Amino acid sequence: MSTSPPLFTVFAEILQHTPHWVWLILAVITLAGVLQLREYHVSRARLLLLAIALSAYSLWGTSSVFGAAAPAWLAGMALALLANRALRWPRAVELTPDGRFVLRGSPWPLLLMWALFGLRYAVAVTLVFHPAWAHEGAMAVGVAALYGALSGLFTARAWRVLQSARSPVSAQAA
Repeated sequence: MSTSPPLFTVFAEILQHTPHWVWLILAVITLAGVLQLREYHVSRARLLLLAIALSAYSLWGTSSVFGAAAPAWLAGMALALLANRALRWPRAVELTPDGRFVLRGSPWPLLLMWALFGLRYAVAVTLVFHPAWAHEGAMAVGVAALYGALSGLFTARAWRVLQSARSPVSAQAA
């Protein structure tokens, strides 16, 4: 006979013990992502703020849990920047006369923000049950690289949008 609690009970306990501010962060990133489902105008400052904020959040998640895993985070970031050369996300960007960018609506920002949040949440819950895993190299490197790659896609997106101001034809092709 098993002495483990039912899986539903474990999930309920995890959700009940999650701090309220975690759900606030989820609500904020969901709102930010939903707003990007439709075409919108964005200033350079706002574009950079989102990329910097998500990068800082993922780097904080890496360093607060795994300490010296920043090189893996940077490697993930670099891979995302390289991957976006092939992905070319976003594909169409227009520059308005007032210097703002017009971006088509896309579910990708929302999905990426959820993925970053979900990874951070899953790692935090996992480490509650297995705290020693925070000191295992393979987990630290893997999670740090994923954090870097997810936030790196936002950085790559911001870079591509900013580059479109210099050469709008290349950003609008395709």
